[in-house]
Amino acid sequence: MVIFGVSLAAWSGYDWIQSTQSVESIDEDAELAEEMQAEAPEPEPELEPELVEENEDAESPDPSQTYDFDKGDEMASLELPSIDSRFEVFWGTDDATLDQGVGMYVSDEWTETPNVQKHTVLSGHRDTVFTELGEVEEGDVMHVEFDGWVYEYEIDDIWITDADDRTVIVEKEESVLTVTTCYPFDYIGAAPDRYIMQGELVDLYEK
Repeated sequence: MVIFGVSLAAWSGYDWIQSTQSVESIDEDAELAEEMQAEAPEPEPELEPELVEENEDAESPDPSQTYDFDKGDEMASLELPSIDSRFEVFWGTDDATLDQGVGMYVSDEWTETPNVQKHTVLSGHRDTVFTELGEVEEGDVMHVEFDGWVYEYEIDDIWITDADDRTVIVEKEESVLTVTTCYPFDYIGAAPDRYIMQGELVDLYEK
């Protein structure tokens, strides 16, 4: 029994470490980029700077594009600037995938990848990746980077609902991002509720 208990604790600890490694600090990445830029040689000045005109015919994401991901594939990232966090996003929300980090909910009926610009749903464990999700507020923004594009959503609703609520993951005609985790955050065991953040698309640009 003692050996079994130690083994179980070690395995749980390994899962926790694996999932928390998918979270990065946005500020740390910015500092590293600044250091690399400072060390790089200065470019030669251009004698005749070219005028760069905005291309009004720039390509946009193809809403008909489909993707052939396997469960557990890393395929996007989520940034929450208000808590200085970037999360790797993986395909699926099964237990093995959520042990890696944030998962994108897969559905043929209700949810889509961001390029379709309808309903995208991301989920993560409250005790690994989303430990600070309760600090995010309405009006904050969420950035999803997917296939070379950044989708910016502004949070317009945060609420708590029962774990069995089937009105959260539904089909939507507008571009909406829903982020979910278990609640309460400090609950021991299987939490009875879900913490939901939802925002509408406000901007879209190439990475």
